[in-house]
Amino acid sequence: MSAAIITGAARGIGAACATTFAGAGWDVVLVDRDSSPLDEVESACGERAVTVVGDVAAADTNAAAVTLCEERFGALDAAVANAGVNLARSIDDTTDADIERLFSVNVNALIYLAQAAHPALARTSGSLVVMASKTGLVAQPDSPVYCATKGAAVLLARALALDWAAEGIRVNAVCPGIVLTDRTNTMPAAMLENFTARLPLPRGGEPGEAAQAYLYLMRGGYTTGQVLLVDGGGWIV
Repeated sequence: MSAAIITGAARGIGAACATTFAGAGWDVVLVDRDSSPLDEVESACGERAVTVVGDVAAADTNAAAVTLCEERFGALDAAVANAGVNLARSIDDTTDADIERLFSVNVNALIYLAQAAHPALARTSGSLVVMASKTGLVAQPDSPVYCATKGAAVLLARALALDWAAEGIRVNAVCPGIVLTDRTNTMPAAMLENFTARLPLPRGGEPGEAAQAYLYLMRGGYTTGQVLLVDGGGWIV
C-alpha cells in the first residue's frame, strides 16, 4: 500500500485527487481548513482516508499531516501540495492583505509541506507534486501577483527536484488551465465560454482529469523536475 497527503482536499481538484487516489488503492491524509466539505470527501474515500483540519499556510498543520500519515499508515510515499487561491486584480488595486494571502497559500504553504514531508519522503524515495498553474508559465492580464505566486511554485518544484534527487525523491508540478470547479462556477458564463472556445479542446477540464495528472506523476518513477500542463492544449496556441 502507498500513502499520500493531499492539501486543499475539501473541493475541486483536491477532492478529485482524494477520491482518485483512494480508488487506485492509496491511503490518503486529507488536509483543509473547511471541515464540513472535507468530511464529505473523507466519506467518499471510505476507510482509506483520514483528515487534518487546519490552515495549510501554517507550518504546524503540515507537520501534523505528516505525523498522522506515518502513524496511521506506516509511511509517507507522496505529498500533493494542491491548496491555492486565485485573485484577478491589477497591481494598482492589490492590497497588502491580498499579497499576504496569495503568497501565504500559493507559496508558503508549499514550502511548509516540503519541509515537513522531506524526511518522510527520503525514507520512502517518495514524490512531491505541487499545484502551479498555466499562469505560472504564461501571464494573464490583471493578475500579476497571482501569476508571480504560480511562477514561484514552478521554480520551487524544479529546484527541489535538483536538491532531493540524490535521496531518490521526485518533485514535479501540475499546471492546470481552465478546470470546472467552484471557482469557475462564479465566472460569468460568457467569460468562461470566451476562454474555452479558443482552446484546441474547446471546453473546461474536469477535476478528475487533473487528478489523473497528479496520479501519473506519483507513479512516474523516472519523471522529475517536470511541469505537466493540463490545459486543453492552451499552451500551444
